[in-house]
Parts: sequence; C-alpha cells; structure tokens
Amino acid sequence: MPLTITQSNKKDYISRDFIFNARKDKIVIGWKVFGIGKNFEIDCDEVKEFKVLDENSKPFKTSSALKKTGGAVVGGLLTGGVGAIIGAMITGNKTKKDLKINLGFKLKNKDWFIATLDVEDKESFTGGMEKSVIEEVIKRFSVKSEAPF
Repeated sequence: MPLTITQSNKKDYISRDFIFNARKDKIVIGWKVFGIGKNFEIDCDEVKEFKVLDENSKPFKTSSALKKTGGAVVGGLLTGGVGAIIGAMITGNKTKKDLKINLGFKLKNKDWFIATLDVEDKESFTGGMEKSVIEEVIKRFSVKSEAPF
C-alpha cells in the first residue's frame, strides 16, 4: 500500500495517495491521468511544520498450506510419519515485518494532513521502495519538525 492521506482538515485529501516529487520539490495528493481524477500540488516550501508521529514495526508469521503439504510429503517419503510432521513445520512458515509510519504536515495556510504508510513486509522489494520514499520525505522536511500533533 502506498502512502495515503488518512486524516486531514480538508475532506478532499482523505483516502488519496501521497506522492513526494523531489525533482519538482512538491507534494502531490491524488492522481490525475489524462484529465481524469483530481490531484492537489503543494510546494514543499508551503509546509510550515512536519513531524514523524510514530513508527511501529512488528514481526508476524505467515504460512502457506501448499508449502506445508510439500514439506510433509518430502519429509514423509524420506523418514516416515515423524518426518512428515517435521517437514510441514519447517517449510511453511515465513516471518515478515510489517511497518506503519504516520507523517504529520501542517501548511502555512493552516491546512494539515497525516500521510500513513502501512506495509505488510518492509523487507520485500516494494516495502523497501516505500521505506526509501519515507526516508527522502523525512530528509527533506527534517528541519520542520515541531508539528503539534
């Protein structure tokens, strides 16, 4: 899931994607493609205050029934019933680390919004890309870190 506006004093911002365009030094909220859709462009200089509100990360395990079945079959063929149980146990679990970050922005015109990143696996390719975007946003706005959220 990309960065999304989860709270704001402007209803038009809520549930729209948050895009940071470093090249143009702008924040873009929402999408507009071929004149369809709605977006809001905000110059980064219009951001009066910024704060990383929280960052939560916790590991969780996922399991795949197909992998467990395959592990059980291989284990059962090699060593019998006990091998089937052990094979199912060791092949089907994968630990992921989810990541949730909330970024608060207050603009000079008194508007404010909170952009939320909620990634299921921060170690995945897309999770890594999203985290790098967050790091760029934090680097750009780190001098404006007194938002009273």
